[in-house]
Amino acid sequence: MLKIVRNIFKKLKREVISPVSWDNLRRLQPLSTTFGFDRGTPVDRHYITSFLKAHDTDIKGHVLEIAESSYSKQFGTGVTKYEVLHVQAGSQVTIIGDLTDKASLPENRIDCFICTQTFNFIYDFKTAIEGAYHLLKPGGVLLATLAGATQISAYDQQRWGDYWRFTAQSAEKVFGEIFGKDNIEIISYGNVLTCTAILQGISAEELLPEELDYQDPVYPIILAVRARKA
Repeated sequence: MLKIVRNIFKKLKREVISPVSWDNLRRLQPLSTTFGFDRGTPVDRHYITSFLKAHDTDIKGHVLEIAESSYSKQFGTGVTKYEVLHVQAGSQVTIIGDLTDKASLPENRIDCFICTQTFNFIYDFKTAIEGAYHLLKPGGVLLATLAGATQISAYDQQRWGDYWRFTAQSAEKVFGEIFGKDNIEIISYGNVLTCTAILQGISAEELLPEELDYQDPVYPIILAVRARKA
C-alpha cells in the first residue's frame, strides 16, 4: 500500500506539481536534489536495471551484493545462495568485511558479485576491485556499475565519501590490469539528453524510450563492467 501511495505522489509531482519545462531549463537549482527519486526512477537506476537484465544468466550460484540482495532476487536465475557484504553485522549480512582489506574477505567463494555504484565511494578503488577479484571463484563474474557524468551524492559524501567519476578508458584500464583485458567488457550508458535529465533530477519516466536507449559514449551517465575471473 505504501509503495502505491509513493508512486501516486511521484506521478503527481511529475505531471501536476512540478512538470518539466523542456523548453527552458535555464535554472540554478535542479528539479530534484535526490537524482529524481522523488519524481520516479532515476535515469542511472534505469540503466543499471537494463545492464543486469541483459546479464541475468550470469546471476547464479552464490550471488553477492553490498548491503542487501534486491538485484540478486530480481534478476537471479538459479541462485543457490544470496550473500550480502557489509562492514558491519546486519540481518541480511553473510560476509562482514571490507573490499579494501582482502584479509577480511573469503577467497574463491562467489559465483557472481553484483556491485552497483560502489567503487566511486571508495577512495582506494583499485584495491577494492582487487578485493572483488579475491572473492570470486575461478570463472566467477563481477557485474559492476560506475558513476560517470552525474552529480555528487550528498548522502554518501557525508557518510563515507564520494571520490570518483569514471570514463570507459579508465574503467578498461583498471579492470583490465586486475582481471586481464581479455576478460572484461565495458558498456557506456547515456547521452547528452539523459545526462541533462539526471543532473536536473528528471526521472526516466519523463523521457521517451528511444531517448533513454540512444547511447553516446561521449556522455556516459554510468559505465557498466562485466569482468570474469579466469
